[in-house]
Amino acid sequence: MGDFDVDWLRLRGPADERARAADLPVLLRAHLAKGPPLKVLDLGCGTGSNLRALAPALGGAQAWLCLDVDAELLDRLADETQAWAQASGFAWDATARRVTGAEPRLDCTLTTRRFDLAPDSAELPIDGIGLVTASALLDLVSETWLTRLVSQCAKARAPILMALTYDGRVAFEPALSGDREVIEAVNRHQRRDKGFGPALGPGANARLAILAAAQGYWVEVRTSDWRIRRSERELQSALIRGWSRAACEEAAASDQAAIAHWEAVRLAAVERGCSRINVGHRDLLAIPSRA
Repeated sequence: MGDFDVDWLRLRGPADERARAADLPVLLRAHLAKGPPLKVLDLGCGTGSNLRALAPALGGAQAWLCLDVDAELLDRLADETQAWAQASGFAWDATARRVTGAEPRLDCTLTTRRFDLAPDSAELPIDGIGLVTASALLDLVSETWLTRLVSQCAKARAPILMALTYDGRVAFEPALSGDREVIEAVNRHQRRDKGFGPALGPGANARLAILAAAQGYWVEVRTSDWRIRRSERELQSALIRGWSRAACEEAAASDQAAIAHWEAVRLAAVERGCSRINVGHRDLLAIPSRA
């Protein structure tokens, strides 16, 4: 289901935070029912970055059910949320797992559950949920899995907010002649089975837009590209090494040396502090029709 260990989530966190489309939660908030707490289902929650980004933007009373198959990530979620809450001026009740604040007004409880998303989205606990959300998940899932998810959300009339879905675009500064070939190989690799069946990869966000519109959703899409700074050397190096490995798995034996050379030149540019990378992502909000 992809490599989402604690170190990687830490590395990508600042880029994720900068990239998110800030207006989509605002649009969503206008369509949410007033009154009872908003019940949010967070798919593949990791250590809770989606909650930390969305909860203050949505405001009010919220109850989050955070699902992930990785017990280590779930174990860290409360500690990460406590540290964030205290740094942000919110109060944290460890016993109730509750974040509260007056400005912005927030009363958010969180529940975690170990849950393997891969076998079948039909088993997801969507009944009664007021928002289904995920971050950096959709490019891993299959057409069949996503179709079932959208169908379930439509049946429950639940809005959908999916953030930071990779869309296949990568731009380097400075550019190298091998960039296009490596990223094309990476994008082919992205479509391999990541545990859900053949992955949608860079086409996932566009496919979700089509499926949601077919179910009567109003759909808004925003770019949410990573713009990785020269100073973010650790993140750049991790990406370059990961892309090199993926490209080698897709490439012919005769191309392995060229990919290794590309990696070495790219890493040298990172070390010199003259490398910047933009990685294409998209955020999508789908609101069910009022009819």
